[in-house]
Order: sequence, then C-alpha cells, then structure tokens
Amino acid sequence: MWKDKLDKDLIVIDPDVSSKKELFSGMVDHVYQYDYLTNKKKFLNALTKREKISNTELIESVAIPHARSDYVDKLFLCIIIMKDGVDYGNSDFGKVNIVFFFGCPEAQNKQYLQLLAKSSRLLKNPDFRQDLIACETVEQVVEILVKHDEEEDSDEKNDHHLLMLTLHNNENVADAMEAMVEVGITNASLVESQSMVRKMAYEMPVFAGLSYMAHGKSASSALIFAHIERKIQAEQLFKILKEYKIDLSQKGMGFIQVIKLETVLGEYEEDLEI
Repeated sequence: MWKDKLDKDLIVIDPDVSSKKELFSGMVDHVYQYDYLTNKKKFLNALTKREKISNTELIESVAIPHARSDYVDKLFLCIIIMKDGVDYGNSDFGKVNIVFFFGCPEAQNKQYLQLLAKSSRLLKNPDFRQDLIACETVEQVVEILVKHDEEEDSDEKNDHHLLMLTLHNNENVADAMEAMVEVGITNASLVESQSMVRKMAYEMPVFAGLSYMAHGKSASSALIFAHIERKIQAEQLFKILKEYKIDLSQKGMGFIQVIKLETVLGEYEEDLEI
C-alpha cells in the first residue's frame, strides 16, 4: 500500500515549528510546494475546520490530521517526525512527535480511508512509534514503512461475494470495522445478534448457568455483513484482525464466511466522510 502512495519529498524530520498553528501552516506550504494542492489557503481552512470538530491526536504522541477537499489534486500522505514534539492541545496525551498528515480529493475517498486505517493500526503499536521517532533520515522512515507493507499477490478477478463476520464479543466491533476499512470494505452493515450457545446459557432454564455465565461473558454478539469483490479481502481481514488481538482461529472469538453471489442489484458502495 505504501509503495504507490509514499513520496519521499513529503517526509520531514525535525521541522522548525514551535506550535500547532505553525505546524499546520508549514505542512500545507510544504505539500503545496510539490503540487499536491491547487489552493493552499483554502485547503488550510478545510484542515483547520476538520480539526475543530475533534482533536486528531488520538494516540499518545501521534496526530493524524486529515481533510477531503476539492483543492487537493491527488491523494497524499505527509509524514513529520519531531524529536522534541509540539503541544497539540490534547491534555490527555501531551506533545506530538509523529504526524501522519493526509489530504484527499473526492474521487479517491476509498483509497484514502484504507491508508488512514492502516496508518492508525500501525501507529497504535508502541514499537512502531519508537522506531519512527528514532529515525535520523528520510531513508530510515521509508525502510520502516516498507517493512510493514504487505504485497497483494493475487490474480483474482473482481466478482460479487457476501462476507459475513461473526464476533462473539461486541467490544471487538470497532477494531473489526477499522480492519475492514483497511482491506477496502466500506459498505458493511452491523446487526446485533446472539449465538445459539449464549441464548441457551442465558435464557433457557434447562441449560441456564452454562460456562458463558460462569465466566462472565457477554450475552450479545455482532454480525457484520459486507459486499466484497475479491475473496482475498476475507483472508487479509482474518490476518489483520489478529493484530487487533481478534484471533478467529481461537474458540469463542468468531468466524468469517464468504458466499458467492449470482446477482447484485443496486449500488452497494456507501460514501463515508471522515
């Protein structure tokens, strides 16, 4: 994924900034210099407006500012590494040392969401963050990113399939949906559900008191339906879920099913604005 989107010119180490305002202005100026923006003032306004909705320092020492705008010529990722960090206005986390800054035109929304989800997953890993902060050169940053890239080796043609992901713990839903976005799934529907075993354990007198209750497990599950065009997306999802500590090969976690569809009527993609 990085291979097609990574531009070495958009990797900056220790820029001369001392505030969040200077950081945003400097980032936009830098990206504009390399012809990714058609109007830097209007894009900066869009970026600032998005930041006012919610602070984008969502991970300790990491900020992921981003905006979709008609003034972005093509999807970009600008990476800034700051050893000393800057105050980003989030008292819960303190200074920001790593910035993954995204810009996206309307036409590339799906690729943008995939890149955003992948970045978020990796940046939650403390070792990955420490490796980036320790970088002294642009080449070292690229090496780390490439190491965490995954080549998709498949000649599979696009087709219509129904993916069904069953999760036996509702607390895993948010992580699972982020993983789905990373593999290119943005059209999912979520249904709250309950497995047969849990129904028996909690509600049927004959079986009441089974191990689910004894071990304090939730009575509810989740079922996520999604249209996919390639079966390999299900395999990629299975693998990425493990990194979220959702190992579907373990009993009681859940499972994935994929069914070939003969006919699909209507538009299955749903536009997601972030």
